[in-house]
Formats: sequence, C-alpha cells, structure tokens
Amino acid sequence: MISQTVNIKINGFEFFEECSTDMTLLDFIREKANLTGTKKGCDNGDCGACTVLLDGKSVLFCMMLAVQADGHEVLTIEGLTTKNGLN
Repeated sequence: MISQTVNIKINGFEFFEECSTDMTLLDFIREKANLTGTKKGCDNGDCGACTVLLDGKSVLFCMMLAVQADGHEVLTIEGLTTKNGLN
C-alpha cells in the first residue's frame, strides 16, 4: 500500500495526515478528522449523502480521493454555523 501525507483544511482546521493513496476523502474526513456528519450512503455517487463543499463548490466525497484534496479547503456539515450562513 502506498501512502502520502496530505494537508487539508477542514472547517477551518488544518489536518496534516498520512493516508493511503486510495483513501477516499469521505473516509479521510470520517476516520482521520473524526467528523461523522458527512455520511456514506451508496458509495458510488448516486445518493448525495456524502456531499460537502470543496473550495466553496459542492462535491461528492465518496468519489474523490483524499490526495486530490491536498492543499484545498473543505466545509462539512459540522462547519456550517450561523457564522458560515446556516440559520
């Protein structure tokens, strides 16, 4: 198994973690960042349960690798507050 260190900002916090190159961003968020609000539904991009924001645009995270998010910013359901626009 090949691993790589990634630096991903999630809900305003930097996560500098090593992960396998085949780990999805959904699994990274749930396992490495311990944020379980983002759900794994169908695991093939059909249901939308894993939708979060990547650099302000909605993305299905079960379809994206964590290494692809290296250097990017993620906003999950836990990051949505009154400050970030949730009423």
